[in-house]
Amino acid sequence: MKNQIFYLTIILVIMLSIFSDSCKKENPTIVISDPEVKYAEITHAKIAYKIYGSGDPLIMCVGYATNMDLWSTGAIDILQKKYKVIVFDYRGMGLSTNSDSSFTINSLAEDVNELLNVLNISKTHVLGWSMGGFVAQMFAINHPEKVNKLVLYASNCGDTLVVNPSQEIIDILSNPNSTPMEMLSTLFSDDWLTANPEPWKFLPNGKETYNTETIGLQYYAVQGWLSPGGGSFGHLHELKMPVLLICGVEDKVAPSENSSILADLISTSTLIKVQGSGHGLMYQLPGTFANYILTFLSE
Repeated sequence: MKNQIFYLTIILVIMLSIFSDSCKKENPTIVISDPEVKYAEITHAKIAYKIYGSGDPLIMCVGYATNMDLWSTGAIDILQKKYKVIVFDYRGMGLSTNSDSSFTINSLAEDVNELLNVLNISKTHVLGWSMGGFVAQMFAINHPEKVNKLVLYASNCGDTLVVNPSQEIIDILSNPNSTPMEMLSTLFSDDWLTANPEPWKFLPNGKETYNTETIGLQYYAVQGWLSPGGGSFGHLHELKMPVLLICGVEDKVAPSENSSILADLISTSTLIKVQGSGHGLMYQLPGTFANYILTFLSE
């Protein structure tokens, strides 16, 4: 069941795209200038990426079954004022191509390394959300000399140490008859949803298409991460750079206990649990989310 939850998140991601597009005229999220999409040729793939702002680089690894256009525009608007924010689509997702028949979390981390080489970036801050946190961890473990500071948002260490969602959340995500609002509710805390009954207004305007075949490949990569002996568990003690762990206390998809486990395993980590927020923390509280990161990176 713990692996199934990632596969079923496909439905949730598609709902995010539908909601954000249909309600964009009322969307209160900040509209930012959309930079040109550029492409980097790497091994067996062409990676689509965008760069916002200027300054020291901050590369951001997005979550499972998600494209780069689903990052919070409000958070990017804040971060780009002090950093060169690099977002990208994983191989085979969105605007990126892929000719490999399979990949792992580790190989996705190597894609990040190749992208940075193309961009002539020798050292960077790294942020990873959910599955992107898996990718960020492996990049930091494999290439510590290239990581200035590491931010892991709503992630886990894999292996068999993962704390799973509640049965109620699994039932919502696994039920084809769940309503769009039920699907969307898994991203946010109950109290916040009561105060904000139209949560889709807080989402970015996702326009990129979703490649279901690639999502299937991501699913198997995540299965490997969650299997015995998988994940980063056996290597986290190697991390020496400063690490920020940030999550919502009421995260229904990736319970905050997973960030506590990471904090226990990473000696250089700082843990921030944001009250009243969930897996969609960056949509719910983009200013809070971004400013915690700014403070950490600037220390």
